[in-house]
Amino acid sequence: MISRADRGPTRAAAAVLAVVASLHARGAAAQPAPAPAPIEVTVTGDPAPPGGVDLGRRDVREMPGVLDDPYRAIEVQPGVSSAASGVPYYFIRGAPPGNIGYFFDGVDVPLLFHAGGGPSVIPAAMIKRVEFFPGPYPASFGRFAGAVVDAESTAPASAWRGVFSLRATDIGGFVEGPVSDDVSVLVGGRYSAGAALLSALVPLVSLEYGDYQARATWRISPGEKLSLLVFGARDYLAIATDGKPKDKEVLLDSDFHRVDLRYERESARGDTLTTGVTLGLDQSRNLGVQSARDFKIAGRAIALHHVGESGAVVRGGLDVTVDRYLVVPEPNVFPSADASATKTQLEDAYRVLFPSRVDVALGAWAEAAIPLGETSTITPGLRLDHYTSLGNHALAVDPRLIGRFGVGEHLRLVPAVAVASQLPGFAPLPALHIGGIPGGLQRSLQTSFGAEVKAGPVEGTATVFHHAIWNLNDPVGTERGGGFGPDRFLTRSLGNTYGLELGARGALRRDMFFVLAYTLSRATRERDGRVVPSAYDRTHVIQAALLFDLGKGVRAGFRHVFYSGFPADEVAPGHLPSEHPDRTRPFYRLDVRVSKRWKVGKRGYLELALDLQNATLSKEVFDVSCTDNGCTPRAIGPLTIPSLTLEAGF
Repeated sequence: MISRADRGPTRAAAAVLAVVASLHARGAAAQPAPAPAPIEVTVTGDPAPPGGVDLGRRDVREMPGVLDDPYRAIEVQPGVSSAASGVPYYFIRGAPPGNIGYFFDGVDVPLLFHAGGGPSVIPAAMIKRVEFFPGPYPASFGRFAGAVVDAESTAPASAWRGVFSLRATDIGGFVEGPVSDDVSVLVGGRYSAGAALLSALVPLVSLEYGDYQARATWRISPGEKLSLLVFGARDYLAIATDGKPKDKEVLLDSDFHRVDLRYERESARGDTLTTGVTLGLDQSRNLGVQSARDFKIAGRAIALHHVGESGAVVRGGLDVTVDRYLVVPEPNVFPSADASATKTQLEDAYRVLFPSRVDVALGAWAEAAIPLGETSTITPGLRLDHYTSLGNHALAVDPRLIGRFGVGEHLRLVPAVAVASQLPGFAPLPALHIGGIPGGLQRSLQTSFGAEVKAGPVEGTATVFHHAIWNLNDPVGTERGGGFGPDRFLTRSLGNTYGLELGARGALRRDMFFVLAYTLSRATRERDGRVVPSAYDRTHVIQAALLFDLGKGVRAGFRHVFYSGFPADEVAPGHLPSEHPDRTRPFYRLDVRVSKRWKVGKRGYLELALDLQNATLSKEVFDVSCTDNGCTPRAIGPLTIPSLTLEAGF
């Protein structure tokens, strides 16, 4: 038992986390990836890469528990913790999931992972590099008070290639190649063909998902090209109520679609000009509203210029986004059994939060990478954004300054400071964005000071950081319980997170690679003069992995994951959270991966991979439940199901 706390747990959030974690453990597996072309994950505060820590294909493809997903590779980095084990809703340096921006080739991805915890909607084989900015990010993104993750697509293939995968829950793949000397095309997709089998094995759950991708690139001249990128996804997830398979409530029913047309021109000296327009449609159904649609159009222009012979690089751009929301508020289905969350409260909440409307955001930005020597640079930047929603207006002025200073041959110091702004946030669900600008913008001050050391094949990092977010809108991380009325989602707080991040990676020998990451942090929320820990504050997060090349196409590895408990506290309406609550028990798990690859002909391959997440059969506390007699941890698991994937490519 845990000491007494007030009643009113966040049953809906807990249910979602429990279900997606269960589904993820049953069905997650490696995503398609070709044999050549490494994927890099860059962790950096410098908006003018190179720099930071680069994780190659070995880290992504062969890391146990990462499931061959380049986006998931960020969870092995310091400063990152999951809302629940294996569930890719991340708290990054204290910023909640709704404050994290995900992009693919600069195009926003509103729901990155299937069914909340499944594979990402972008195949790994389409991704060349992932850039992860836990703190100050490039000014070209903007409009997020937390971190930004952007994936860069692979270049058009000069010869035909294809990748196809089969696993328990889905089939997928893509083909790409040139149709002429100047035109290349790509077509791919995934479908949950095994969902019927999963529903038969787990009758309390209904699951269906799919995604698609297409790209066409036309090289107009040696320095010009025109490209069309199309991608989207569909997800449906429902869980039985009161253990009755025939009586299910919808937890997720959404889809999104993107069409991006861009023109790129590069001069002989490396100056570039990019213009583009993106059309989008986001839809959610049966989650507090009968339907919500967001028709989106966004335009942008980005220029890069090399200044004389100084080595300085200046980037700047303009962008505009218009969103037309059409919402039908009939909340007949909502995943909550909380007695305080009555139907009337939910109806009022959704009418207040998600009205039909037109939102407009205008942005302008500039930044310059200025060399101060052979190993040092300083990068000042500024972004301006003007928001309009429901007749309300807000202006954001966001400066930033990042340095990278070489000290000797092996050491670089990286100080960074930035201001970032964002509209009121919500859970990352398509088309459900809070209307108007109630309470003003969220404003964050991001500061950090890091050191990077490289000694032979080993690289190490150490960073101290402090993130403060004013007007923070965090309905999940601010408190557990409290009901689901409008106040729950509109209440603001001051979020403070500070800590130490340590990381190391490298080759111990030619056939052995290691990764270590440790985060010591404290995340708090201040409201009404009281400072309380965030509901997902974890003091210690440790990750350690060893990867082995056993020869003859066999690779293996194991990964340790440990994090300390979160505050065991709930808040009932009219009550205040405890300033010093007890903590739930820590969680530890071991992931194991073994793969074997066979070469087929000159260019083909066949690979069989077994990925076992939570081989230690560990149960995880994901919530607490309080009654008049006290509070008790609520655990799930052990969620330990092996994932077997057969992949072929050429």
